[in-house]
Amino acid sequence: MSRWCHFFFLEEITAIYHALSMFVVFMEKEKGRQLSSLKGEMVDIELLLNIAGEEELEILLKNNILVDDSDCDWQQIVSLRKSLVKDTKLDLMYLLLTDNCNMKCRYCFEDTPEKPINFCEAMMSEETAKRSIDFFARVTRKYGREGSKKVIHLYGGEPLLNPRALKAAVLRAEELKVNGDLPKNSEVILITNGLLLTDELAEFLSTHDVSMGLSIDGPKHINDIHRLSKNVDTDVFAGSFNAYNLAVSHGITIGLSATLTPEVVKNFPEVLDYFINDLKIKDGLSFNILHFNPSVPVDEAYFQDAADCLIKAFEQFRHLNIYEERMMRKVKSFVDQEAMLADCGIVGNQVVIAPDGQVGACQDFVKPRKYFNGSIYDEKYDPVASGLFSEWEKRSPLFMEECFNCEAVAICGGGCPASVELKTGSRWNIDKRVCPHSKKTLAWLISESFKNIVSENF
Repeated sequence: MSRWCHFFFLEEITAIYHALSMFVVFMEKEKGRQLSSLKGEMVDIELLLNIAGEEELEILLKNNILVDDSDCDWQQIVSLRKSLVKDTKLDLMYLLLTDNCNMKCRYCFEDTPEKPINFCEAMMSEETAKRSIDFFARVTRKYGREGSKKVIHLYGGEPLLNPRALKAAVLRAEELKVNGDLPKNSEVILITNGLLLTDELAEFLSTHDVSMGLSIDGPKHINDIHRLSKNVDTDVFAGSFNAYNLAVSHGITIGLSATLTPEVVKNFPEVLDYFINDLKIKDGLSFNILHFNPSVPVDEAYFQDAADCLIKAFEQFRHLNIYEERMMRKVKSFVDQEAMLADCGIVGNQVVIAPDGQVGACQDFVKPRKYFNGSIYDEKYDPVASGLFSEWEKRSPLFMEECFNCEAVAICGGGCPASVELKTGSRWNIDKRVCPHSKKTLAWLISESFKNIVSENF
């Protein structure tokens, strides 16, 4: 039996799952138990026929649950990796309009890397903003997926601290969409805490079809525990709440971002009720598992509970047509049976532009300028040819031997390599924050698949 097959023993049935192809077949529980005892062994066909029967055996052979030998088994992951790496395209840019912020959130990952002694926060100039958009258009024409949507994240720090560069970037992107240098369906998204959003800026964003990612962690008494302003007189919750309503009034598409702090996890039913019934979210939400940050220590139980929260949210959101980004990545991978190389664009999907125009691979390391190797002002600079991604392109569970025995290897994506590097010293270690999320989500998806089959037949 293939090393990639795994057995899930449900109440009434056994699910046999291929971890690479994501094919799943359901069998009588006792048949599944007998087959599971043969995993990794070479077995006689007559024995298999006695257990499964001819029709079921044909299904197992056709879908590589049963394989001829270990070489055939290994070739499956070799072929999959080759296909996924080849299909990696550069379609995303993080444009850091400033590395300054008006807040000091306790869990913020941007302050985790050690900064240089001479570090000084900076604002991107309008010229750099425009030339960054030009640079992105140039490299995506060469390395992006032809005709596909390109995405520009206006990022920080807090990008609303630099409205001039923001407007310059938006207008330049609009100009390039008109003349064909960027696809017409390309998207600009402002990632913000919302405290500095004005009616004039909201009108500008709406007029130029800029979406917004807004951070709110729940009702005020939960949101304000970790989301702190540098100005002690600022009411953070009120500012974010007002920004949400202002954006809604201007017709801006808003995706909320909520960090699963220990307090959010502990009070999750209340947090969900707030988002659904008080804010009445409609465009989408993304729950974020905490990154490594010594300021907010958590134990293993936190990650187990956070994984449960994500599933609970999805169970409610799917009936309300609310899109939750983190779960949907895995749901889509499973449903489409398309393995996920990585959960992060650092493998070659994205470029990051610092306020001074330096080009890097990861926004988490912008302050120390680690993994930045070129500049938009160098007209000959090519991020791919320069090797910007060469140290990262294989940072995937599909290349990490320690992950090979995991049932969720194809839907995991490996979490955040920056977070695990900051915690352990090496990006190649497993990001154990996401293991419970990946494994529990897969088990839930398989269980739901069986429930759907039963409901369709009765």
